[in-house]
Amino acid sequence: MIKYLSMRYKFFLMASLGICAIVTLSFLAFDITNKGVVNVNNVFEGSKRVQTIQQTYILPLFKLREQSLSLIMAPNEDLRKDILKKINEMHTQMEEPFSKLPATLYYQWKNYVTLILANQAYLKDDFEEGAFINANTVERDQFYALMDSLEVLQQNELTHSSETYAKANKEAINSRYFIATWLIIIVLLTFLVGFFIAKNIVDSILHVRHGLREFFDYLKSPSTEEATRIHIPLMNKDELGDMARQINQNIEIIQANLEQDSQLIEDATNVVEDLKLGNLNRRLVASGNSDQLNLLKAVMNEMLDNLELRIQQEIDERTRQEQLLIQQSKLAAMGNMIGNIAHQWRQPLGEINALLMIIQVRQHFDDFNEAFLTEKIEECNRITAYMSNTISDFQNFFKPSKDKEIFEINHACERASSIIQASLRYHSIEFSFNAIEKIKVLGYPNEFAQALLNILSNAKDVLTDRQIENPFIRMNVKNGEQYTLIKIEDNGGGISEEYLERIFEPYFTTKHAKQGTGIGLYMTKMIIENNMNGIVTVSNTEHGALFTIKIKHHLK
Repeated sequence: MIKYLSMRYKFFLMASLGICAIVTLSFLAFDITNKGVVNVNNVFEGSKRVQTIQQTYILPLFKLREQSLSLIMAPNEDLRKDILKKINEMHTQMEEPFSKLPATLYYQWKNYVTLILANQAYLKDDFEEGAFINANTVERDQFYALMDSLEVLQQNELTHSSETYAKANKEAINSRYFIATWLIIIVLLTFLVGFFIAKNIVDSILHVRHGLREFFDYLKSPSTEEATRIHIPLMNKDELGDMARQINQNIEIIQANLEQDSQLIEDATNVVEDLKLGNLNRRLVASGNSDQLNLLKAVMNEMLDNLELRIQQEIDERTRQEQLLIQQSKLAAMGNMIGNIAHQWRQPLGEINALLMIIQVRQHFDDFNEAFLTEKIEECNRITAYMSNTISDFQNFFKPSKDKEIFEINHACERASSIIQASLRYHSIEFSFNAIEKIKVLGYPNEFAQALLNILSNAKDVLTDRQIENPFIRMNVKNGEQYTLIKIEDNGGGISEEYLERIFEPYFTTKHAKQGTGIGLYMTKMIIENNMNGIVTVSNTEHGALFTIKIKHHLK
């Protein structure tokens, strides 16, 4: 029957079959694309919710906690008023977002706010110790409980995003099988009809089918990096040739759209992966054919810009806090320096006073001559020269080192111990220093000596505050194959186990608020680990506390 049909009808039959195939596959392709857009949007929304929890709840909560602690540690009333104003503003801003959370989370938030207000009440009543204890016990526990709940909520959102991604991946695999099934059906129908068509159009049909097959294969994996441009090489001038040219145009448009959208989706996925790794520098540049994908691109770029800005602001704030700690450390060091100078000068001043008394007695008994006066003046000059040298030693000790230099560990230890030696003698504290050989390291000698002085001063304060019998401080330097160990031990009874892990935290102190700032050991840790690339640890022995400093040898 087919061989009696005219070319027009044969073409009509083949064209109808081909158009149906193209329309069907095009519909499937667009349907898969739309599903992919929806799935990617769902994944994005999940990621956005996770980011919202981080930016709206977790980061502001950390800042509120920092401001609450700063309120307690504020040195004067004016600064405390400014901090209290910031806390009230942050509380007002955070109240509305927290009210939208589940009831249990909102209840935890209200409890935490109540504890912050309790701190303010303590401070208002001048009960700073109560505020400090409340902030480091009940308020801290409530803070971490609230943070744990927020992290659970964030983890649930991440799990939901992962499930959405897995579902999208499964749908993509099923779509490939569905397209493959349709491809097989259409190819079989085309083959059966083409078998009965006249021989003069068989070659043209084969060309069309070959081009369509390449296009279908491309649809199975549209994310191929270097896809071959699909084209049906049919140059006939009849209706079949016109159809082939139309198919080529449609294939080029569909292929270009799919490649453009696939590239944008791939770029978005890579940006999200980089975001997980902490890289915020990448942005989506290419545009897609889909309006939804272009909207996704704009939202993601804006989100990354905001996130990068927030992180930079946080870094700047932390840098400012570090500078504040350094200034406070300098003030504390100056206070200790004045105390040490007083102990250093106590004996020379006594000697000068004794000389004046001798001169007064000799003058009273008229036993006064020029030789005697010259001798006593020389003794006074010797004593005042010693006192002047003491001032110079203290000034040089607290000068910061500009550049790293090679220095001897033993010399730095002796400098630190000489500063506090007079104070130790005044409090009857036995001090011993043992170093077998000279060891050289690369670093900042003055800062390193200050770090040792902080540990020695801390040990001295513990021994005097606890009124230890036969108090002692021992400092030993040992040389290993690659590292030098400096161990400083006292018999002050050690550090409570609950404080061991927090002893190097800023503003943490076991002393009364007027006796310690809690930044000496923190600055010691910063100097040893950040400036000297070393390690400092603390542990308890049978006698007391043992500080261990580990510094790498200088390679010649």
